[in-house]
Amino acid sequence: GPAWPVIFFSILSLGAIAVPIGVEYSLKQSLDILDNSGCKILFASKNAEILKKSPPSLKIITVDSEFLKEIERGGTKSLDWQDADIERDDTACILYTSGTTAEAKGAVLSHGNFLSNIEALNALGIFSESEGFLSILPLHHVYPLVVTMMLPLLYGAKIIYSESIKPDDISRALKETNPELFVAVPQFLHLFHEKITIALRKLPLPLYIFLNGASHLLNILRNIAGINLNKVLFGSVHKKFGKNLHFLISGGAKLNEEAARDLFRLGFSVLEGYGLTETSPALSFNPSVKSKIGSVGLPLHNVEIKISDKDDTGIGEVIARGPSVMKGYYKRDDLTKEAIRDGWFHTGDLGYLDSDGYLFLTGRSKEMIVLSSGLNINPKEIEDAYLKQVPASEICVIDVPTKKAAASTALWAIVRPDLNFFRKYGEVNLKDVIKERIANVSKTLPVHKRVLGFSVTLEEFPRTLLGKIKRYALRDRYKELAGRDVEFTQPKRKLTNEDIAVLESEAGKLTVSSLSEMTNTKRKIHPDDTIEMDIGLDSLGRIELASALERAIGLKIDGEIIGKAFTVGDLIKGITPLILKRPKSFSIDEKSMEFGTDYWKNLFEIPPNSKTLSKIDLTPAIGAWIFGILFSLFVYLYFRIFHGLKVEGKENFPLKGPCILYANHTSFYDGLVLSASFPMFPRLDLFFVGFRAFFDVPVIRNLIKIGRIIPLDLATHLLEALRSSYYVLKSGRKICMFPEGLRTLDGKVADFKKGFGILAKESNVKLLPVYIDGAFGAWPRTKRFPTLFRPIKVKFGRVIKLEELADKSDTTSSYEAICLEAKNTLIKLSRTK
Repeated sequence: GPAWPVIFFSILSLGAIAVPIGVEYSLKQSLDILDNSGCKILFASKNAEILKKSPPSLKIITVDSEFLKEIERGGTKSLDWQDADIERDDTACILYTSGTTAEAKGAVLSHGNFLSNIEALNALGIFSESEGFLSILPLHHVYPLVVTMMLPLLYGAKIIYSESIKPDDISRALKETNPELFVAVPQFLHLFHEKITIALRKLPLPLYIFLNGASHLLNILRNIAGINLNKVLFGSVHKKFGKNLHFLISGGAKLNEEAARDLFRLGFSVLEGYGLTETSPALSFNPSVKSKIGSVGLPLHNVEIKISDKDDTGIGEVIARGPSVMKGYYKRDDLTKEAIRDGWFHTGDLGYLDSDGYLFLTGRSKEMIVLSSGLNINPKEIEDAYLKQVPASEICVIDVPTKKAAASTALWAIVRPDLNFFRKYGEVNLKDVIKERIANVSKTLPVHKRVLGFSVTLEEFPRTLLGKIKRYALRDRYKELAGRDVEFTQPKRKLTNEDIAVLESEAGKLTVSSLSEMTNTKRKIHPDDTIEMDIGLDSLGRIELASALERAIGLKIDGEIIGKAFTVGDLIKGITPLILKRPKSFSIDEKSMEFGTDYWKNLFEIPPNSKTLSKIDLTPAIGAWIFGILFSLFVYLYFRIFHGLKVEGKENFPLKGPCILYANHTSFYDGLVLSASFPMFPRLDLFFVGFRAFFDVPVIRNLIKIGRIIPLDLATHLLEALRSSYYVLKSGRKICMFPEGLRTLDGKVADFKKGFGILAKESNVKLLPVYIDGAFGAWPRTKRFPTLFRPIKVKFGRVIKLEELADKSDTTSSYEAICLEAKNTLIKLSRTK
């Protein structure tokens, strides 16, 4: 509020010392700061927790509405005012750093430190008098304190404060006040970048392609001639940031290069700087004319920067000296001597200077992980590598002790999944997808840079106010996890009054009772529990849950309600409107959770919906026949020429009648290889089951029918895909599927999904195992492009009947046993010569 800068400047004008305390600090941290600094007076809002525990010797001034009124009146008491005799070297402020380590230290900053930095920032010439700064960051941190308060006030510019840091409030402040500079941390710029990107991708495809191509061409013009026509091209986007915005200023943490490039290509001017609390704060800043994306700029005119202890690549610790470097750490001469040596402040950050003198940061020396082998690991580098493929909003890599050897350490990843990604593609098996993607990346990294395992959490990572992850806090929380394959963690959550109201609603009671019955869980269910990881329901379990709830509610439940619900709360919210529509005379069946032996059979007997049926072409026209023949011929020639395709056992292919062909899943090639291997005319009676995400894109989406593809969506359309497959089989046709679901990482046949066993048993048709040999080497999932001239062979096994599998096990009536025996049959086929 307005009281904060008034109090701050009042303290400084008296020659006293200001000690800002961060709102994110714990009560203990705040009390430790009061004790260490020896403060005499405390200004705090009337509800501040610290007021209850502050020492009796401390004079407390409550900042409430009466206090503000008194400021507006100019005070009621007459003061014997005397100008304070203040020198540049006098202490102005002690700023305690929460930082990314556990120990808070008080940086002693003088009036001269602040003034030298303000003068150097003003010399950059990026603003003039009367221009506006939009301020959204808390003033008790040195970056916003100097850049968004001291700098504009001392040079006559104006400061605009957003009502809150909610994106809508920030957008409104930008549009209504038209500031010239928006000062933020990378988190906010990433948020705006994401929103703009999503909005652009919703445009019609031709328009999106045009804008994308035009922006790249205009970006080249901007780099060469300095003419920014992209600001005109994306004028509708810029309007949302106000009509006068010149610069987006980023500091406090490293800005993602991809986000910076995209914003620049959209016509924005993003200037990134670098500094620390101990340097008041800025050390370097990108110039407005020749800024470099990925760099934190050139040293300020009164700052020297050099790289200490360089390695072979020129990377070393960033050290600096100049008038903005602090006097030292309060009451910590030992830490001061360690940080400031021979007049140079050692930042603890790693980086290098390019040939033009621009500074690039690569990591933080205190966050470097030293493995028991002695190898140094930069966790940020590894996090960036995994984030390129893993659908996660953020990843933090830490070192944890292993259980394999004494005093040994290994890398462990903490993953916050990107739920928007999973919702978009209808994927509910978070752990499987994340595990697959992590394995993909690990195969491309040196052994010492691979993570041993990972934990999945929906909990926010602990951060400093400027967005840096508190790595030490995560390490303390997860240090006991090494040696496990994968772990799901959720913080202990107490039920709030709102949670209790949700659970006690009729929809809540029905949902909780259904889940409890299905999973035999005795613990209390929380609205924030995830359906997959906390409750333990996979995609097939969701179908059973939907059926149970339908019987309990008496109404049909849309598959998307169940499929796109990640938490119990999501599910309750989804079925609440259905409860309100339920007939008043309806009574709940007490046996609603009982699943009979014909449960799946009854589900499959219901035909697919009309939209699905319209895409299943059981009697293709002559055009589809010609297309199928030409396509099969084309892919056959491709694999014959470039991979020497050989096919064995083709005579085993059943020419008539329904059949499930099942194959191992090793490569991007698999579907095409099989298409090239089947006899020509039976191929036209064959349907493929494939993941919807691969086909639900423009152009390819229109080929689903003619390509005879049954789209499979584990979240919202799994039952519909199984029904469609059952319908096709009962119509006398054949289907081809990959029961493993995901492509193998090591080339070996993985466990079959239960859905394969259910379909095989309930349809009771013949099975044909097909083994693909060599496709894994030609195009594994870890490679972006195929390797040509790697030989591929396809082996058809003999047709087997379900009863043959039943003879091999006492439990083959179960779906899991069918999957196991079918998998073993495929493995045996792979070993035949």
